[in-house]
Amino acid sequence: MRQIFKGAVRKNIVRMTALCLSVSLMLGSLAGCTVKQRLEPTELHFSEVEYQRPDGESILNLIQTAQQQVKNDFFPFRIISSLKKIGKATQDFYSMMVIAQIHNYADVTNEYFSKEMDYLNIWDTRIQNQYDRLFNELQSSRFASMSKKIFGESQAEDLQMTSQASSGDILSLQEEEKKLESRYYYEFAQATVTTPEGEVLYSSLAPEGQEAYSSQFVEKYNQQLGKLFLELVSIRNQMAKKMGYSSYTEMADLQMLRSSYTRKDIKEFRENLKQTLVPVYRGYLQDFYARAENREKPGYIYLLGEPSPVPQGSWEDTLNRFQTIYKNMSQQTGECYSYLFSHEFIDAAPSTVKANITFSTLMFSLNTPFLFANMDGSQTDVSSIAHEFGHCFAMWQQIHQGSQSEGRSMDICEIHSQAMEMLTLPFYEEFYGESAGTARRYHVYTLASGILTAAMNDEFQEIVYDNPNMTIDELNQLYQELAMEYGLVVESPYFDIERFSKGWFTINQYFDTPFYAVDYALSGCVALEFLQRGLKDYNEALETYFDLVNQNIEHDFMTVLEKTELRSPFDKHNLQTLSQQLADFLQGDGSYQIQQNGQQEAKQAA
Repeated sequence: MRQIFKGAVRKNIVRMTALCLSVSLMLGSLAGCTVKQRLEPTELHFSEVEYQRPDGESILNLIQTAQQQVKNDFFPFRIISSLKKIGKATQDFYSMMVIAQIHNYADVTNEYFSKEMDYLNIWDTRIQNQYDRLFNELQSSRFASMSKKIFGESQAEDLQMTSQASSGDILSLQEEEKKLESRYYYEFAQATVTTPEGEVLYSSLAPEGQEAYSSQFVEKYNQQLGKLFLELVSIRNQMAKKMGYSSYTEMADLQMLRSSYTRKDIKEFRENLKQTLVPVYRGYLQDFYARAENREKPGYIYLLGEPSPVPQGSWEDTLNRFQTIYKNMSQQTGECYSYLFSHEFIDAAPSTVKANITFSTLMFSLNTPFLFANMDGSQTDVSSIAHEFGHCFAMWQQIHQGSQSEGRSMDICEIHSQAMEMLTLPFYEEFYGESAGTARRYHVYTLASGILTAAMNDEFQEIVYDNPNMTIDELNQLYQELAMEYGLVVESPYFDIERFSKGWFTINQYFDTPFYAVDYALSGCVALEFLQRGLKDYNEALETYFDLVNQNIEHDFMTVLEKTELRSPFDKHNLQTLSQQLADFLQGDGSYQIQQNGQQEAKQAA
């Protein structure tokens, strides 16, 4: 049950950027300059980077000063000066917060950084709440017409959305929400199971150990962490009510910066998935369990006919092979990975004291991405590193264009990561040798699973927030029913559906990033198009990817798709095409034809 922890970190990056970018956008706009200067990544190694606790109260004082100036000043000069100071101070604050967060996850037993994150989370909540109030006051003042010049048109629109989901009236609820989110991670990290050796931390077990004790773990913590989730649901619904929304779902969509499509579009997308991708995915599960039930003699039955292979060699070998792969992929990807690797901005070594999570983030003050993982030697090592490198590479490209934002919203950012997974597939011989084709098929099947799981998670949350008085047993039942509706489980004597239905609490995004999930589903469908394109002409697919990660950060999700000539996931016909392509690829042997310098090289499974 490894947690691929992207939600809160990625959401924080988007919100941090909304604050930090106000300086550069303001300076460029007011000076009449539209050309950004290239930013240079630091020459420091991560071990040389020092953490110093930032002063959250001083930032709050700066924001409150600006609020008074908005009310009292006739000319905007002092306000502009204050906004510059706020931008510089918030950039410093969030730079330190990212450093502390990395240290905290690198050693969950380190009490110092655990306490620092408690401090930073509280001030983060207060800063963002006050900043939203400042923006609202600016919009209601005589200076309202200047907001687009100060922040930039898209940034002003995003701040308008987030400010509609925040006010001073809900600050205490937001702080309580943060505490509960932190409590979830603490309780999850402290969860134990009983083994012949005694009580041990569940997170410290190897993958096979976690699988062996997963039933005990789920049974033991379903009620405890389920209760915590319902507390969060209650608090978030209280916030929505105070803000005048009929449902917290409306408020969450504003927080997620969904500016180019609506909740109605999301619902239609989910239903279209059930009619297109679900039958293909469910068919493989049904075939798997049918073969298991009808076998004539004992033995292993594999989902795709063969066992899912694991990478050859050690975790260090896997990281080194990525360096070779990304050098071969392109000069740009090679330079990015080599820099991160050599400067210690990749921390993927396995450790029992590390959080069992995977994420990437941006270190603002250093102009560099950071990739964090806790590798365990399983096949998820390869997909997880490829995924997070996609985020890092997109940040890297934007940094060289003068921006500290990976993209305007997370639905865009998750295309970067999942498309990189697809572009890494033809190099799988490096990791798996003759089993590369099988590994590719399992990876593509897993991507389809991720799309359906993310869509199901969105629907699960929508129902729960509309029915906040549900019991934990009712949550378990709902999760089971939706999983079957999305084809993620089928009834079989070989599948423990009760354990599955109680395991929903292991999905961290329910706790720290509500309604983030559907971004994975939407972006995952776009990523599947990169598989389709790459099989026809890899160089063309790679060029499209470079176009994607270099897009103007002010563009929203649908505009990015239009500019890069990628198809919309809201188009049912497109989903039908992708579903057929998925079926065709899974029915093959996993071979991949890659075109380089005008020549075809066969990348075959066996």
